[in-house]
Amino acid sequence: MATSLRFAGGTKPDGAWHYWRPSGSGIVELGIVRGRDVSLPPHFHDEDQLTFVLSGRRRFVMGGALFDVGPGEGVEIPAGTPHRSLAEPADVVCLNIYTAPGACEATALFSGLVRLWRPRTCIDWRDLTAAVEDFRVGAAMPPHPADSAGVRWETVGEAADLAGMSREGFSRRFRRLYGMPPQMFRLSGKLNEARRLLRVGQAVADVAAETGFSDQSHLGRCFRRAFGVTPGRYRRGIPQTP
Repeated sequence: MATSLRFAGGTKPDGAWHYWRPSGSGIVELGIVRGRDVSLPPHFHDEDQLTFVLSGRRRFVMGGALFDVGPGEGVEIPAGTPHRSLAEPADVVCLNIYTAPGACEATALFSGLVRLWRPRTCIDWRDLTAAVEDFRVGAAMPPHPADSAGVRWETVGEAADLAGMSREGFSRRFRRLYGMPPQMFRLSGKLNEARRLLRVGQAVADVAAETGFSDQSHLGRCFRRAFGVTPGRYRRGIPQTP
């Protein structure tokens, strides 16, 4: 039997990337990734990302190191950590679980998911949600220092002036501290804010205007490149059970 997720009603999502938001839990978002074209450029999330591979392999680059994750294995990407993922030569199926920073015990959760996955080579969404709830910790940790909510500048020149540095010196120091250029960091912060607004149902055009994109198309291009889906499709993510 092929390794897969089990969806209520026997349905499966279209496309490589699919996100949904379970109600009544501490999970910010759940996602499934399928296929080979699973590469994404450098970005970060305001949430912890817990990735668990069901079949194939996922490879991530963080801090100059390669993380190779196989079937039945997981990787934790802390909030605010710049990372990118690579395309794979064979099909992959994996879960992305997004939680508040420090809200879930990742090692224990991955062990629990292995126990769910191993007998059937699939995981029911409801079992997955229950497992995440089982391994929540009492209180979330403060946001990562690179939390996009703390960014108060619009251009690199403005940020360099605030820091009392030259533009070139600021860019070099910023990249050394945060693992990505300041322009890319700023864009990732805006995209994370767009995700938050889309989750609560704001219209795509309104989100584009509120987060500082030139128009809806500009947001769409950047959003799809960073997260694998269009803002419209992301906004239509199933809110209850898939």
